[in-house]
Amino acid sequence: MKITLLKLALLGLFAAAPSAPAAHAAAGDSRAPKKLMERWTPATPNPGTGLPGWYSKAPDVHVHQPRNLAKIPIAEIDLLRRRAMVAFNALMLQPSLRDVRGTSLHADINISVVPTLDGVRLVGATFTLRAKSVIDGDPDTIQRDGRYLTPSEEGAVLSVFLNPYDMMARRQVQAEGVQHRSFQVRTGSAFGVYVADRLPDYDPDSEYAWGPRPLALQLQHDRSWYQPGAAGVHPLLVHMSSYSHENDDLRSDRLSPERPAARLAAAMFMTDWEDGCRCFHLFAPAVRLAPSI
Repeated sequence: MKITLLKLALLGLFAAAPSAPAAHAAAGDSRAPKKLMERWTPATPNPGTGLPGWYSKAPDVHVHQPRNLAKIPIAEIDLLRRRAMVAFNALMLQPSLRDVRGTSLHADINISVVPTLDGVRLVGATFTLRAKSVIDGDPDTIQRDGRYLTPSEEGAVLSVFLNPYDMMARRQVQAEGVQHRSFQVRTGSAFGVYVADRLPDYDPDSEYAWGPRPLALQLQHDRSWYQPGAAGVHPLLVHMSSYSHENDDLRSDRLSPERPAARLAAAMFMTDWEDGCRCFHLFAPAVRLAPSI
């Protein structure tokens, strides 16, 4: 049975390790590696071998208030946090991350004022899920809540940006195509997908390569995620990255599906982000927010 983010939002399911059946990709991503998806798309995939991995029951929330500027209003913080929580719960339902084995998962939500090139005040929220290998027999491996993690291991990171201005303004983001209502992007070999109410103009046959800077100039004025009624397109970017060689191996379908990076990638490809972008709109406060300065 498929469980969409919209259903999660409507039902108010905010358990980190729910017992409901896992979600499956609605339309899929044409770039998804075949062997990876064959491993994780069966109705009841084996969780894998290795020690039971520790996972965050809820993300740690970090609010970075500016020192010399107007503070981020509590109502805006709460709205961004609740919208990021929808992403957390949807990802934790995916087969590659449920009852995870041989991998630990640490979730964070960071909310801050984002510096923009034109000095426009913008508040952004980034949800991150960091996946690390759990090494059985390693002296650094510890037990927490009856499960295991190896803190000294490096990790792969899946990020969900509620307004990816910073990525578009400061990273070398390249376009790969449009599928359904999703804009497929990459940074190097790392996969990303951009979803919004309105996608950027993109012509794969143009003699000029698509560049992220014009989109960044639009996004710096977009407050639609945290100020209900504000003009904007609810821009969301999901991005998964690991070591460069793992990114390369994932793209060429050579990476073991059991690797932390592969588990994150499978969850990214199998989550219905188009549906998610719609369901995030459900979380709006009953009171009118004072505009940020």
